[in-house]
Amino acid sequence: MQVSIMLTTQSAELDTIRSHYDSLADFVPAHLSLVFPQPLSQLQTSMLTDIQEIVQALPETTFFTTHLLPDYDYHNLLLVLDDPKNSLKELHQALYSLSYFEPFLRRDIPFTPHITIARNQTKSQLDQLAHELMSKTIGLSVTFDTLVFEQIAENDQSIPLLKCHLT
Repeated sequence: MQVSIMLTTQSAELDTIRSHYDSLADFVPAHLSLVFPQPLSQLQTSMLTDIQEIVQALPETTFFTTHLLPDYDYHNLLLVLDDPKNSLKELHQALYSLSYFEPFLRRDIPFTPHITIARNQTKSQLDQLAHELMSKTIGLSVTFDTLVFEQIAENDQSIPLLKCHLT
């Protein structure tokens, strides 16, 4: 099974954009991935407890979008978030410090807090979308209210294994 951990947001603006350009928009809410999809052979109760301990005092937090970043390697358009206190990076690191996830941490790729708003696009499509969407997306306020530990089904559907509502 494949699993990931994400912070989700309710945003009509992002949902509208994603519905046009993100093939996963119907399966997964707008989100920031903290632990990227990875294989998991067996779900352990201790895993859920460990995740809950890390996020138990995490407040609902608002961030602002700063710029669009085309990811030509993976054919995605990323909406980058301002993280002035490095709280998202610290949360990412804390989750990857858990023994279940640590072997899958890609140290060669720096963590950039972002929301994917377009997938499976060519380089020219990414450049065009970045230009078109800049005025609609830069400076948006994004509030994360839930942390979700999910299983990713065969059809890319998100199956929540744990939901932690932020306080």
